[in-house]
Amino acid sequence: MDGTTRRVLVLGDANVDLTLHVPVRQPDGRRVVREPVVSPGGTAANTARALGVLGVPVSFAGAVGDDAFGRQVARDLAACGVDTSALAVTQADATCQVIAMVEPDGERSLVVWPPDGGALRWLRLEDVPADAVERAAWLHTTGMCLRDGPVRDTVLAVMAQARAARVPVSIDLNLRVELWGLDAERRAAVERAIALADVVLGSGPEELAPLAAAMGQRSAGTAVPEVEAAAHVLAGGARTVVARMGGEGALACTPDGGIVRSPAFAVEVANVVGAGDAFNAGFIAARVEGLDLPDALRWGNAVAARRVARAAGSPGLPGRTEVEALLD
Repeated sequence: MDGTTRRVLVLGDANVDLTLHVPVRQPDGRRVVREPVVSPGGTAANTARALGVLGVPVSFAGAVGDDAFGRQVARDLAACGVDTSALAVTQADATCQVIAMVEPDGERSLVVWPPDGGALRWLRLEDVPADAVERAAWLHTTGMCLRDGPVRDTVLAVMAQARAARVPVSIDLNLRVELWGLDAERRAAVERAIALADVVLGSGPEELAPLAAAMGQRSAGTAVPEVEAAAHVLAGGARTVVARMGGEGALACTPDGGIVRSPAFAVEVANVVGAGDAFNAGFIAARVEGLDLPDALRWGNAVAARRVARAAGSPGLPGRTEVEALLD
């Protein structure tokens, strides 16, 4: 940071995505083997990259291993204009890999290696400069890092620092409750993170509704399956909750209980991977530039629309000119 430009600080997970296609056997007995595809990944890192390509000053704080994948993560972030001075390199574990094995019919099986998340768990508070937090224009993080320590404690401490410095804070839930559950310790961390957030983002049916149901069962004895009702529960009269709704666009519940809806843009969908992270980047870019909530939702939808129109494995992220053309 140069002391004059206020950056978005993104805190969280960075990994590589490895796509392996199961060999296809032809009628003549030959096997067709496709080359594996390695691409940058991680919900937080994806959002940072998308912000950088949109021209928003952005820094990333996270942890990678001292390995080839970790060095690739650093290169990919830098290539998108992201400041990586707070990217920690740890000897304790390997850079996380999300391995997708794709069957000939298109079905996918996902494997995370190491299973506990690897190096991304080892981000410590001392790795994140306090002045970078206090001088940030916005702090964004992810629930992916609330599963285990020490990164869980780091995320919560940095969110608290930002709130104390009056820096707007957002969190993308990304909890995968259906896969990992929500035991008492993780629930407490999630509730603390939500309490520290000005904006909570997540997939409406896949993240907001299950989490609100879990919290509702504890407090009121009833589940909350509807996305709009879930957004009200999580907003709690104190924050904005944004529900990403795929082809239906997005809706937001404001602290006063109002609902704002924004329809999706009509595009031909080629690949939905990374759509949520792209939405987050568009939303944050608009907010730090002073746009109101409806316009920020439109920006999120526009960046996501441009992202999903790209084929799987496409390295390109939508730039500002491309997004503004769609908005116009």
